[in-house]
Amino acid sequence: MRNLALKISATSMALFLLAGVSFGQEQNRTRTREQSQLKDQVENQVQNQVMNQNQVMNQNQVKNQNQVMNQNQVKNQNQVKNQNQVKNQSQLQIQNQLMGQSQEKQQNREKFRNSLTEEQIAILGNKEMKQNQKRKTFMNSLTEQQCNMLQENQELRQQQRNEFRNDNASGEQSRQMIQNGTNTRNSAGKNGNGQL
Repeated sequence: MRNLALKISATSMALFLLAGVSFGQEQNRTRTREQSQLKDQVENQVQNQVMNQNQVMNQNQVKNQNQVMNQNQVKNQNQVKNQNQVKNQSQLQIQNQLMGQSQEKQQNREKFRNSLTEEQIAILGNKEMKQNQKRKTFMNSLTEQQCNMLQENQELRQQQRNEFRNDNASGEQSRQMIQNGTNTRNSAGKNGNGQL
């Protein structure tokens, strides 16, 4: 009986040990599963944080690109606006200069016409003389002061022609100079004296 009690005791202990080992293994498996789940959760959190950081970086990049594009658009608009202002100012300066030259030219002509004697006017109005004869006779009748006025007027006209032919002359300048020339010719024709 003692043997039997020993056997029962040994068997109980073995079963008890086996149950303990099984329980330990089960605990170990549970712990391993929990650690694996925890590891997966941490990895997911890290991936989510990286994705969120990437999204924020992308949003910031898009925001920065939009800001740069807007700044460039504003800069380009300002440059175009400044260029247009400079162009308009240049055109106004040219128009003012042309108007001043045209007025000076007109004043010189009027001054010259007013200086003509009745004899000189008669020479210009003579229908019997040929053009070349009129020109020679008229030029010989001019005083030194009249010759100087005529020379100044011719120099002013030559200066305007040179400006007109200048490569930098814009279409607006050309139109303005043509218009001034037409107006001057028309007014000279109305006075009947011709263009001198």
